[in-house]
Amino acid sequence: MSQSKTRKLLLFLVTTPLLALAMYFAYGVYHDSIKRSEIKDDFSTLNYINKGMLSVTAWKGTLINIIENQIGNFELTKSQDSLLHLQLTEMIRSLVDQADRTIQADDEGFKKTIRKWAVNTFVNSEEIKAGAPQFSRRIIDEVMKEKNKERMKTLAISKLTEFADDTYDLQDSLEIKNIHGKYNISLDEDINTILLTQAKELEIKNYRETFWILGIVALFLLLWFFVFKYIELQKSLFFVSVLLALIVLSVGLTSAMIEIDARINSLDFVLLGEHVIFKDQVIFYQSKSILQLVSILLKTGKIDSILVGALVLAFSVILPIAKLLSTQVYLFGKRTWQTNKVIYWLAFKSGKWSMADVMVVAIFMAYVGFNGILEDQMEYLNVESDSMNSIATNNTSLQPGYILFITYVLYGLILAAILKSIVNKQKKRAV
Repeated sequence: MSQSKTRKLLLFLVTTPLLALAMYFAYGVYHDSIKRSEIKDDFSTLNYINKGMLSVTAWKGTLINIIENQIGNFELTKSQDSLLHLQLTEMIRSLVDQADRTIQADDEGFKKTIRKWAVNTFVNSEEIKAGAPQFSRRIIDEVMKEKNKERMKTLAISKLTEFADDTYDLQDSLEIKNIHGKYNISLDEDINTILLTQAKELEIKNYRETFWILGIVALFLLLWFFVFKYIELQKSLFFVSVLLALIVLSVGLTSAMIEIDARINSLDFVLLGEHVIFKDQVIFYQSKSILQLVSILLKTGKIDSILVGALVLAFSVILPIAKLLSTQVYLFGKRTWQTNKVIYWLAFKSGKWSMADVMVVAIFMAYVGFNGILEDQMEYLNVESDSMNSIATNNTSLQPGYILFITYVLYGLILAAILKSIVNKQKKRAV
């Protein structure tokens, strides 16, 4: 076997497994990114602020606990007891006087005359007023009995439950049950901790797969240092290098690029002497890939959004793919294909029209802008006082999709330079 064939075989044996690994890790990044976004979406659905601290249903349990504790532990102090006794005594005396005046003034008709005579004969209003302190004391003692406290609890809780049922959102309840069922988690289990743990594990795995792809790209670039001196290997390596670029571009377009996550981690305040605690209250969450963003823009039905979506699709998705494919056609195609103006333009001149690099900068600027705005606004939600503690966090971050997309952009620029070098060498040999 000649040395040329041996080198080609070695190149094949090196690049094919690397390309297969890149495809494997790319699928992993895509799959895990979608799964993680789905888990975070479900977590946000369960914990949006309108289902927590702004939800009547969520407050129901909290208020029931407050009512039970407040009524169960309620005891009158001596001063309160004396004041209540005095006010209740005066109220009884006032009611007796008012009833007496009404009876004495209203004596028209036979029945009312008989009633007035009976009251004047058998009822001594002064004796009743004199016994008002005893009556008020018996009322207070009766109310403060444990069995009557339980009745008051039952009455208050029933009214609260009635109000909560009137404002209960059945759709929210079904949504919560469906999410629990989706993950085979009972309603009694702490689904938040489980979902956050799963999301964190997927995030770690996602970044690990991403860095494996970056390592493979780096190995391909290192191969070029050895291949440049072997002309017969350059086309073969360029072919698989473009395939790797297509893999990196594809996963960069379909994986989440930026995640915006603003939430109140913990809100703890005192209401009627009782601590009220809300955790993981999501204010806003979104995680999208470029293709998802394009899909959303095209589905809005608004002309300006459709135009922006079409431009992003054309110059950040279709044109980069067409450029990579045209380099293959130009390098391996017939002479007539190489002289084709469209293929030549796509292979060598379309780079300045591609918005891939612009998209990288735009996403980074969006990240910086969103992150800065959220950091500033969330700072106002961080409160620490004797009666309230609030911890708000901004978890906005760039995702593996962004890392892979920027990797494609840089890798594509290097491949463009390599292609020019290969073509120039071919022209020199032809001369």
